[in-house]
Parts: sequence; C-alpha cells; structure tokens
Amino acid sequence: MHRLSRFDQTTDRGAGFDGALAKRITPVAAARLASAAGLMATGDQLAIPRLEGVPLEYLYSADDCASVALARTLLELDLAAPEDWESAHRDPGMYVLKTIERRIAAHGGAAIRRRFDLYATLGSYLDEYSDNNDENPDGTQLYLTIDPDRCGFVVLGPTLELLEKAHPQLPATFYSLFTRALMGWVRIYDFHDAEDRVTMLKDWIAGEADEDQYEIPDVEGCIPACIKERPLGRRKLREVRAQLGPRQAGLLIDAVLDLADISGQAKRPEVTEQMREELGDTNPPLPSLLAVFVEGDCVEGSFDEDGQTMMEVTPEPSVILPFNAHQPDSVRQAFRTFGVMCSTLAAASRVIDLMPGSERWVIQS
Repeated sequence: MHRLSRFDQTTDRGAGFDGALAKRITPVAAARLASAAGLMATGDQLAIPRLEGVPLEYLYSADDCASVALARTLLELDLAAPEDWESAHRDPGMYVLKTIERRIAAHGGAAIRRRFDLYATLGSYLDEYSDNNDENPDGTQLYLTIDPDRCGFVVLGPTLELLEKAHPQLPATFYSLFTRALMGWVRIYDFHDAEDRVTMLKDWIAGEADEDQYEIPDVEGCIPACIKERPLGRRKLREVRAQLGPRQAGLLIDAVLDLADISGQAKRPEVTEQMREELGDTNPPLPSLLAVFVEGDCVEGSFDEDGQTMMEVTPEPSVILPFNAHQPDSVRQAFRTFGVMCSTLAAASRVIDLMPGSERWVIQS
C-alpha cells in the first residue's frame, strides 16, 4: 500500500501484490556463492577466507511474476529509474513502489498532501475473495486503485462572495469548473448529495401518520442564490478575466481554468462488467473532499449523517486503473492516466490555497 500523502517505507514485501512475496534470506545457498577453492586456504598456510565479491544479502522471489514483470516493463518504458534498484534492495516489488513514489512527486505530490489524504494500492485483484480471481492465475493483470484515507474539507462561501462582487455569474462558473474537474477523478460530497439525502428521507416518511413530526434539513435554504446563475462560457469567461487584472478573483479564475485543462488531459477508465462482478455489492466511493458553503451548514450535517453508513458495505475504489504487466502500452497508458490524476489533484489543491480562509483546512503543510 502506498499513500499519496505520505510514503510508508516497506522493507520485506512488494508494492501491494497479492501473490507470493519476495523474502530476504541471509545467508542462503545461491548460484552466486564463491567456489570452495576461493574460500579455503591453500597448502599448509593459514589464511583468512577471501569473501570479496560474495553478496552480503540474497533475495529469493517465488512465483512473484507480477512484480518482476512490471518492474521490467517500467524500466523498459523509462518510467522507472535504474538507480532505484539498489536502494530498493533489488526487490522488484519495492522497485515498483519507488517508481510510484517518483510518479507522485513529479506530478505535484507536495501540493496533493496539503489538501487530500489519499492512498494508492497495487494488486492482482480488486477483491481477493472474489470467485472471479481464478481468471487471473499468474497475477499479471494488475489494478492500481486510489482511495481516500480521510476526507478533505473546503468552505466555499467566502470565495463565492468574492467572485460575485467581480461578476454575478462568476460564482456559478467557478463552482462548475472546480467540481466537474475534480469529479472526473474523485468524489466530492456537495449540496447535490445533501439534496439526494433529503429526497431519500422524504420517500422514507411519505404516508406515515406522524409525517409532519420529522425534521427535514433545509438544504435548499443554505444554497447561495449566486450558485443558481448560468455559468459563463469559456470565451465570455476569458473576457471577464481580462478585466480583473491582478485581483484575487482573477487569480482564482486562472487557477480553476488550469485545473479544468489538466483534468481534461485524460479520462478515468470506466468500470467494466468484469470489474463490477469482482467488486460484487459495493457502496459508492468514499468522498475525497467535502465542499460546504458555511461551516456547520446543512451540507456538512448531511455528510455527518451519511458518513455513519458509508462503511457498512465495502466502498468501491475512487479510481481503478487496470493494466497488464507484460504489455508495455497497457502499462504506459495506466501510468500516464495516474500522472494526470495526480496533476489534477495538485491543481485543485492550488485552487483551494487561493480561496479566502482556506489556510485553516490544510491537512499537511
């Protein structure tokens, strides 16, 4: 398991593979042992055995085809750094782990850590107990999955007020660009989720004798009117942006446009029927970001209520990147998509950094 927000150094296993794991054994009989003639003194002399060239540590890997194949493919594609091999103790799984760490760092890892707490897992199965796992006997079909460890938090109210002063349609435009770009990769819990919860509650109590006694959250009342305006098109938005100059509203528009452009460079793979069968009955992905208008509003309250049941059933991963360790094009595409996803999260973090009052909600500085 590898965290996007922090790097857990592992020394005795691969990068989350479910097959046999590499094990270090010291000492052990191996093909690279020096010959007896090189170790024994000759004649009637007494001499210290010569041990130069004899490795101090041996690595034994049994049936760990996936990590070996992936490490080789990553190296051939120039996605892995040769110099990491020694620091990874010549462990293919650890070598892959270091490659993922480099990928994250190259695509905004420091920025991601400020606002998101996510982790990536690399394995041969989406569910190790699934009946469909026998369809991947050698484990070379791999899945890189991304999930939140904790939910990030952003208060939008002050930003929307700032933008509304510059142009009445900027708040809705900003909100649309920001949420669409992020939701292309991870789940945001916002007022739409709160509205869905209200609808569900109303369906539950419909027809009951004491229906009027239930308290339904007033989600509609907490939504700012500016959000309901029609968002500006790209051409008109750029015209408005040109008029803002170096003001903070202009910087926010620049940042959210950059976020939207980065997010559009790749698309999250669709969950196939085979993956759906392996996942079985799962809950929706856990939210990676909670977006409220004001602290303690109905959106936050709905999130707190929904959060009590989110883990009753195993949630679906936020992102699933499938690939075959033996197929270079498949590996290249998966790691490119992973890079775009990381860059998108980093760009979103930079947007949040510009929002008034957001310094209170930094996860890791």
